[in-house]
Amino acid sequence: MKLIIVSLMLGLSGCARLEHGDQQSVIVKDATKQIMYTTCSNAAEDWSTCYSKALKTCPNDYIVLEKTENANWKYRTMTFQCKQ
Repeated sequence: MKLIIVSLMLGLSGCARLEHGDQQSVIVKDATKQIMYTTCSNAAEDWSTCYSKALKTCPNDYIVLEKTENANWKYRTMTFQCKQ
């Protein structure tokens, strides 16, 4: 019985992680030009996650400089620049 309860708890915590995602951080590529890089990959993140991270990073909006995607591996990257 304990094994069933523990298994159920682990399964539910895994679903919660997929729903909310473990977001990758934003990396500063060029601080003087305020150019940033982030990924929004796997099942837990999508393009809206990248856009959300850019908005949180750039209080005055941003410009997307480059986006890449590999649909097979669900790997997405975005390079963006904060507006002054």
